[in-house]
Amino acid sequence: MKRRLSALLVPVVLLIPAGLLLATAAAPSHKLGRAKTLPKGTAPKIAARLNATGFQIAGPKGPVCTIWLVKDIPIRDKFKPSLSVKYPFMPGQLVGLLQVQDKTGYTDFRGQEMKPGVYTLRYGQQPEDGNHVGTSDLADFLLGIPAARDTDPKPISGFDDLSEKSAGASGSTHPAIFSMLPAEKPIKAATISHDKDHDFWILNVSTPARAKTRATKLSLRFIAIGRTPE
Repeated sequence: MKRRLSALLVPVVLLIPAGLLLATAAAPSHKLGRAKTLPKGTAPKIAARLNATGFQIAGPKGPVCTIWLVKDIPIRDKFKPSLSVKYPFMPGQLVGLLQVQDKTGYTDFRGQEMKPGVYTLRYGQQPEDGNHVGTSDLADFLLGIPAARDTDPKPISGFDDLSEKSAGASGSTHPAIFSMLPAEKPIKAATISHDKDHDFWILNVSTPARAKTRATKLSLRFIAIGRTPE
């Protein structure tokens, strides 16, 4: 009888650790928190346009990056999205601010490493020149510019000027870019989601916006952590 009971108990003892391992593997490795102050190094005119509360993304070893968005972000009136352009922004306009933390190996969407520090985020559209095939199906991107080089919130006109300023963020000839994604439905609360197939960590937020004198809400999504395999 003792031998029979032991035989029944052994599988149970072995299954418990396996279940714990599965639960641990399924736990999210990145979490979304809040930052209540803007970082040092933000130009006064830029800071005046930003929400003081930011969205901080932390990984298993601590904070990775923080994003602040423009207050009542201006959008184009009567905008109609196309197959490749989903966001009602003007090219070159200020959208937000990015702070990259130390010792994170942080990269933009192209896999270009960005040094720890503060960067403005401006809206841009991917050129249809054949040099960016495979980067994204959409033309909507955010470009990071070192905050020390971007002190005026006015839109930066001309893609070449915008691209040249952004290239300083990655220390290369290419701008530092972050791929934007369409919101399939209105976003109610800020979250971070994981695209397991590509290992993208996506920031999903709803932010106040203004089209001329009309106040509205804008659902915004972009890949905050992750790189294209191309």
